[in-house]
Amino acid sequence: MEKPRILQGYVDADYTRDLDQRRSTTSYVFIVTECVISWKTELQDTIALSMTEAEYMAAVEASNNALWLRGLVKTFNII
Repeated sequence: MEKPRILQGYVDADYTRDLDQRRSTTSYVFIVTECVISWKTELQDTIALSMTEAEYMAAVEASNNALWLRGLVKTFNII
């Protein structure tokens, strides 16, 4: 029996890991049927003043990518 195809996403933020520029790191990964289809890890463009703000910025960026990926996988009938 084939596993259901579901788009799953995971996001994380690392608050001020870059000690030189004081910028946080955004990381996310999107998976369909145990296969990674998109991932990213990079320093955020702006300086977060708190961990909550860093997490919010990471979530917004990951959400934008999730919406685009959802349309893409539906276009190709992947899910």
